[in-house]
Amino acid sequence: MKSTDFSLSSAISRPLAGTFFIASFTAMADEPNPLEFQLGKDTKVKVELYDRIRGEAMDWFGNLKVKGKVVDRSHDYGFMGNKFQLAARLTYSEWLEVLTQFQDSTLAGIPSKAVGLGARYYENSQYNDQNSGFLRQGWMKLKYSGSWLSGGRQLYADGAQGAAQNRSLKWIQDTRLSQRLIGSFDYTHVGRSFDGGTLGYGAKDWEISAFGFVPTQGGFDVHAMDSISGINLSGITLNLKEGELFGNTLGRLAFYNYNDHRENVVALDNKTTLPPQKNTNISINTIGGHLARLTGLGSGQLDTTVFAFGQMGTFQGMNQRAWAYGAEMGYQLPDLWASPWLRAGVNSGSGDTNRQDRNTHGTFFQMLPTAWLYAQFPFYNLMNNQDVFVQAILRPDPKVNIRWDYHSLSVNSTEDLVYSSSGAGNQKLFGYLGTPTHGFGDLANLTHVSVSYQPIGNVTLTAFYAHAFGQQILSSNYTSDQGDYGFFETTVSF
Repeated sequence: MKSTDFSLSSAISRPLAGTFFIASFTAMADEPNPLEFQLGKDTKVKVELYDRIRGEAMDWFGNLKVKGKVVDRSHDYGFMGNKFQLAARLTYSEWLEVLTQFQDSTLAGIPSKAVGLGARYYENSQYNDQNSGFLRQGWMKLKYSGSWLSGGRQLYADGAQGAAQNRSLKWIQDTRLSQRLIGSFDYTHVGRSFDGGTLGYGAKDWEISAFGFVPTQGGFDVHAMDSISGINLSGITLNLKEGELFGNTLGRLAFYNYNDHRENVVALDNKTTLPPQKNTNISINTIGGHLARLTGLGSGQLDTTVFAFGQMGTFQGMNQRAWAYGAEMGYQLPDLWASPWLRAGVNSGSGDTNRQDRNTHGTFFQMLPTAWLYAQFPFYNLMNNQDVFVQAILRPDPKVNIRWDYHSLSVNSTEDLVYSSSGAGNQKLFGYLGTPTHGFGDLANLTHVSVSYQPIGNVTLTAFYAHAFGQQILSSNYTSDQGDYGFFETTVSF
């Protein structure tokens, strides 16, 4: 379905109708699932519903400054988005599972000439109000004696294999390790899927799996039905699982191959002596892994997390030589009120150190991540970035979660760009954005806080606010060095 220019009331009323439709079932949350049906002895069908409505507001550092001149753009604005999903899941005995999921994405009030997130949605579809329905997932999975084989349109998150059971370790896996390189990008109102297949085998303490995918369109583009035919990626991972052998420990070794050969798409880099190439020509191998562990210490628990990746291959005819790493540590007191958890760490990705060099490309390439998980005011990502942070997590009530972060952001190379976004979303745009450093190294000091409340089991309310104290890089590119971003969202699932 193509995006259309329709009224704001229509854009809001349709997703709200979906939300209220799902919410009408929540009163039965303590009863047997009314959307699950038994068909014979071994066959079960479950209808799954999900709706997320979010209002976003931002002040994106003022107007642009280009070569000393101010370019007037909307920078202080808000918009609304909704994601509605309806799925049917069939299981037969223990060896067959089939899922079909439809998604409807709606956006209202997208500015036409802007900077920031609104500009990303508008440049893909060229409408202030946007709507599209498409197949988000459609796959079949065969399982036998610990092994599996799946095929079709599905979601994938690197680092999520061998899922943790401990609540704190699962939080680390989901929010500090998963989707750094490959993810479903569900922060946006569209998301991303993958057409292809996976296979693997899981034992009690370890798991090995492999995949081959072509990504779909999506992210900031509501036209998410089609796949991006010029891109393919594959990989193999070996995962250590939490259990008796390794205790509260997760480990991963991974190899990924990414290829982008789209036509009429100009790749983004910092090279000033190379003319822009008409087509992308990227083939990158990434090898690395992570380790996360919880250890009892005194009256609390200590968590340590590390990850590291190296890259080789070619980027627009140049040799790709890049790296990324992270080291994080935290301490939690689960028996105290609110289970206070304080964490700190550094995440870093390489930048290219010589814009005149025609032979080597040194910018870490993040492939197809969900960068927002690690850059929640998303004017940066892991590419040519160093992020030194502290964060605190509180759970004063089983229904309430509070998180606060402070980040000191800089670039690893002043010869490179500041990169943002989460990779390719269609056939026509490269997917990443770049902002000049103008020779400066400091990007911003960023603080943000989020509060989520779950009044009943099927409903979650989330409020988020971030403020960036911009440093020299931002003040040299915008008329203001201060930025704000916030949203309020409601999710309902069944």
